[in-house]
Amino acid sequence: MATKARIAVNLLHIVPGNVGGSEEYCVETLRAFAESETKEIEPVIHASEAFFNEYPDLRESFETEIYRLEGRNRLKRILTESTVFRRRAIGAEGVHHFGGHLPLLSPRPAAVTMHDLQPLDKPENFSFLKRQYFKVVIPSSLKSADLVVTVSDDVADQINKQFEISYDSLRTVSIGVASIKKEPTEPEDPPVILYPASTYPHKNHIMLIKAFVRLADKNPKAQLVFTGAPGKAEYRVRKEIEKSGLEERIHLRGRVSSQEMKEILKSASIMAFPSTYEGFGIPVLEAMASGIPVVAARGTPATNLLGENSLTVKHDDDEAWSLALSKLLTDRELRNRLILKGFEQANKYTYQNSAQQLLETWRQLITIKRK
Repeated sequence: MATKARIAVNLLHIVPGNVGGSEEYCVETLRAFAESETKEIEPVIHASEAFFNEYPDLRESFETEIYRLEGRNRLKRILTESTVFRRRAIGAEGVHHFGGHLPLLSPRPAAVTMHDLQPLDKPENFSFLKRQYFKVVIPSSLKSADLVVTVSDDVADQINKQFEISYDSLRTVSIGVASIKKEPTEPEDPPVILYPASTYPHKNHIMLIKAFVRLADKNPKAQLVFTGAPGKAEYRVRKEIEKSGLEERIHLRGRVSSQEMKEILKSASIMAFPSTYEGFGIPVLEAMASGIPVVAARGTPATNLLGENSLTVKHDDDEAWSLALSKLLTDRELRNRLILKGFEQANKYTYQNSAQQLLETWRQLITIKRK
């Protein structure tokens, strides 16, 4: 019987409940990989004890290396990756760092997953120390890795242009969804316009509030619900809500649990997504899979997710946003057309597809070592 090739998978960056969508991406992609029952590659998952307590099924599905490391202390984690992880990964045919940076003393060949280049493109969203850290670590990791894994072709294109990384060294393992509805949902009363995003300036909450003010009189029952952690624009968003005079209809929920988010999605009539910068657009994909029509800002990867003949608006035109949202609240035919198109698009982004892309990435990684 042929021996499986071993890939050391570094998930030491994951502190359960604290790293946002990248946590779900890692977990669900690996779950789908376990279900694929591939016979040629054996991932060995390196993660904290807290991670495996949160996801015991991954402990059962894979060979594991468990670390007594919380992960919140970045310096301690980096040192662990260059010492303990390096020692434990000896003998693997390749290593894959999912956390967005390549440790200085990483075993080879090495792949690194990069979700986006926001720390470089939007440095104002980060503290001074983080800006300095990312300014060094991201370019270094991209140029030193044997393979760079991205969550979308858009991010791959950006890395290719900005850092002149060859497409031969770039692989896309896209974000996915675990399940997709079959039939359009019935809008509930009162109608809810949902926007799940942390309150950073590029997320464009203030423009959406202005658009909601425009449509509020003609749609007297409509509600606007924001979910997401507080960001640099939190104070400005709160002041704009006060200024609107619609505090009872605009709800700033803050960070919510994954279970709460599922319940909110069930009651949402529309997802508005006016963000001007995204690496992928996870909420858009989740909305499409849940049978919720989406209005998105033009020119981001989220627009590409929606496909052709979708409903998109210039990011800074609050009047156009108001008209688009109002039409979607009242036009049932348009709503159902967008929902059915959303199902079609979402089926291109299942975690089963992501698992297959991951397998192909690891096959290439092993080949690098054999050259």
